Amino acid sequence: MIRRAAQAAGDGQPCGKAYRHGTYKVHNCPDWSPSGSIPVHKSPRKGTIVGYINPSGDDWYLCEKVGARYTLGRYQNFWWAATMADNNKWGYVNEVYFRGGGNNEPDAGLHTCSGPGGKQLPQ
Repeated sequence: MIRRAAQAAGDGQPCGKAYRHGTYKVHNCPDWSPSGSIPVHKSPRKGTIVGYINPSGDDWYLCEKVGARYTLGRYQNFWWAATMADNNKWGYVNEVYFRGGGNNEPDAGLHTCSGPGGKQLPQ
């Protein structure tokens, strides 16, 4: 079992409080990208990119779950956050694109996706 409180203790810029975005309970999270664009993957196992968030900044996310390790320069993380790309396709963003946390840490303000294997994304 992963100890969230200990891992997220160093998160200086956690996601904000939950609010309603249409029918979904979401959190705004401070994100970034060296290119200004964040890839949204079909699953937290990396794989296919279904779209992008353009530009990065402060975007909404549903929840987070553990997946494949992802590396971006000196940053790495196995936590992924569920969201919708700008082209309205659902997917996951690796948390290397989140501001404030350390390598392989979950976000201190985002809740874990519930259910076996995590929350099923809307279609």
